[in-house]
Formats: sequence, structure tokens, C-alpha cells
Amino acid sequence: MVSVIIPCYNCSRTIDRAIKSVMSQNCQDIIEIILVNNNSTDNTLELLNSYKRQYPNFIFVYSELKKGAPAARNHGLKVSKGDWIQFLDADDELLPNKITRQLAIAIENSADIIAGGCLLKYQSAKKTYDIYRTVTSDVWQGLITSNLGITSSNFWRKSALSDVHGWDENLTSSQEYDLLLRMIKNSAKLCSDNEFNTVVYFSDNSVSKSSNKQRFKQIIENRINIRLRVKDELQFRSLLTPDLKTAIDTYIYTELINNSRQLGNYSTDLLHKYKPEVKLETVLKLKTKLFFKKVFTLAKG
Repeated sequence: MVSVIIPCYNCSRTIDRAIKSVMSQNCQDIIEIILVNNNSTDNTLELLNSYKRQYPNFIFVYSELKKGAPAARNHGLKVSKGDWIQFLDADDELLPNKITRQLAIAIENSADIIAGGCLLKYQSAKKTYDIYRTVTSDVWQGLITSNLGITSSNFWRKSALSDVHGWDENLTSSQEYDLLLRMIKNSAKLCSDNEFNTVVYFSDNSVSKSSNKQRFKQIIENRINIRLRVKDELQFRSLLTPDLKTAIDTYIYTELINNSRQLGNYSTDLLHKYKPEVKLETVLKLKTKLFFKKVFTLAKG
């Protein structure tokens, strides 16, 4: 049995698309859609209740006062009745075969998590473009490089989620990779699915594109902390190979260099703090990229 959980915050423009994508699933094992209103100030709650009236035995509406999608997802997790959980963000959508396919993979492999590929659609006033995001079968490399899917593209066993107490409600970003790491540390089995059955929409207002300097610093710190925790776990398991250590250091270095313009001196401070060891070719490649980006920006301005 599958429960679909959708956190809802001021999503009146997109919630219809998300719900319809669940209703269009060819899976017969979906028993409920759980809509969790999270302090919406537009007419979101009114729309959610209208769906509840239409499908009183299938769609259920709850409210979570603690701000943030992790708290809303945890609320939905607590009241859910399914053995399997499909989290879906209110501005994303699932293609019809998504749940059927990943449920079958999970059952066949006795897996606790299915990491799924997805189509990322970036939309802004200036341009729109698509990126197909694949997943890796190497769990540790996937944790390091963020190639183990994202919230809506993945599929989760409820008992494995409950064993680690669900989402960390205090994190402001990187929540799904924190959750994945804690589940894997707790012996959850992960399988990958590279079909693109989830569409994820991004805009200029996405959290990863934040223009708030302090918020952006926290995003970068959260990303780095995940990799340092992966490194600690690999050391604990005696699995920290030179390649994995290089991958972690390269990730940290790349994050700080690529975002040095927004981070300013803070980027340099973190480089001195963590001292990532990277190959010379990586350093030259990133510096060349930044140089041409700066030249392009000056020419354009």
C-alpha cells in the first residue's frame, strides 16, 4: 500500500498539477493522498478542502504549524497508513508509471529506498531549459555528488523512514541528503532507477538560488557538512578509499570556488578551514571557468 504525502505552502497555482499527476498514476496500490497545509496565506487551504470534498475517502487534509516542508512531511508520515511513501512537492509532478515502476523495483530487490532520475525544468523571466538528472548505483559516490535522486523522484519504505525518525525539521536545505545518509547509516538498502518519471520545476525563487547572503552561506555549509559526515562514516567503516576522499575534497573545493563571488571572503575562510586536497587540473579548470565567466559578465555589462 502506498501513501502520497504533499506539503503545501502557498501552492494554489501548482497544487492542481501535482494532485492530478497522482490521480493519473497507473498504480492500483495508492490508498491515499495526504495534503499537509503549512501556514499558507493564499487560498491553498480552500483548494485542498475542495479536493477533500470531492474524494473524501482518498484525499485527506491536515495542518502543520511548524514552518518548513520537513515538518509537514513528518506530519504526513505520522498519519499515513501505507507501507510505502511517495513524497511529492506541490510544484512537481509524477509521470503515470512512476510509482508502479519503483514499487516493483523495491519489492524485487527488497529495497528501502529507490533513488529515481528526474527531469529538471528551470524557468525564469530570461530563459527556460531542461536538465535530465540521472542517479548512480554507487551509494557513497551518490551521496558525495548528489546523484541519489531528490525528494519527489525517490520512493521510500515507511518503516525505514520511521527507524531514523523521518526528516530533520531543523535543516533549511539539503534535507533529502541528510535523510538518505541517516537511512544508509542505519542499514537501509538503496536501489537506483534511471528512468525519468518525475518532473521537478525550479524558478529564480528556488532555495538553491537564494540571493539572501546569510541564507546562501547556510546552504553551502549544509552541503559541506553532509560530505564531512559521509567522510566520517566511510572512515568508521574503513571504506575511505583515496578516490572517495578525492571526490569529497573536490566537491567541497568546487562548491566554494564556484560560489566565491556570492560568498566573498567567507569562501576563502572555509577553504583555509577545510583544506581540501584537489588535483591541479581541477584547480586550473575551475579558475579558467571563473575567469571567462567574469570576462563575459564585464562584456555584457
